[in-house]
Amino acid sequence: MQETTWIERYIVPLVDAPGADGLRDDVAIISTPGVMIATTDTLVEGVHFLGSDPLDTVGQKLVRVNVSDIYAKGAKPIEALLSIAWPHGRLETEFAAFMQGMQRDLEAFNIALIGGDLVGTDGPLTLSLTLTGACFGEQPVRRSGGRAGQSVLINGEIGWGGLGLAAAVTETDSDDTRRYRVPHISTESDAKVVADRAASSMDVSDGLLMDAARLAEAANCGIELDLSQVPLAQPSENIEKILDQCVAGDDYCILIAADDPHLVPGFTEIGRLTETRGLRLFQQGEAVNLPSTLGFEHKA
Repeated sequence: MQETTWIERYIVPLVDAPGADGLRDDVAIISTPGVMIATTDTLVEGVHFLGSDPLDTVGQKLVRVNVSDIYAKGAKPIEALLSIAWPHGRLETEFAAFMQGMQRDLEAFNIALIGGDLVGTDGPLTLSLTLTGACFGEQPVRRSGGRAGQSVLINGEIGWGGLGLAAAVTETDSDDTRRYRVPHISTESDAKVVADRAASSMDVSDGLLMDAARLAEAANCGIELDLSQVPLAQPSENIEKILDQCVAGDDYCILIAADDPHLVPGFTEIGRLTETRGLRLFQQGEAVNLPSTLGFEHKA
């Protein structure tokens, strides 16, 4: 890998923000329209994506998981910093494909790439994106803003990530596989609803049950979920199939708490925050035991 050559060939052409100075400096000037937030996500081969996943889709996924975090705070993405640890021996054509996927979604979400870093490694392909965002409201919508009695709502279908991963592992080319590799995420319109209506908010990335418990814990509340109301990729009456979809992760919907569910367009009410701490599940009015795992946990 010729680090300088690859940067000049593939990354510099994507950088047109004035504050980046054409990547001729070690720092960039960050734009500051209103209240700014920032998030970082890292994808590691074999942990967050498969070695068989096309690298253009990996580039898109890297952008989307970060954009999802920004939208969930009631904000829009602005600028990005990209860091890549590229394995020795991987082909330049693969790097070009990765950057093409990145460019596709940077343009789609109107994000300016303003800098980053590229190094060689003997380890797995490791990709990190830091993304800034501008809040639509006076402040970002935190996880901690909810209170007991508020409705819990979600804006998308749960289970696509798990179904797609299962298909990708078996090398099945299907719509499920493509949805796992390039996840559908929320829109800027959804982010504006979050800013206008949500008391607390987060994106669902590690599984609905785990992230719902996190939303409640951050607000010092408990949470009850009605599994019969959860929009599922594969609707089912079988509790095991329902729970499998609710713990799989990689769905990138937005989960919020709000006072009046009828005033939250595009979101479905699936439960409520409670005074009693902990996560409780119900199906058709009957209590459901928690599964042994609530979602995907990153190992240290």
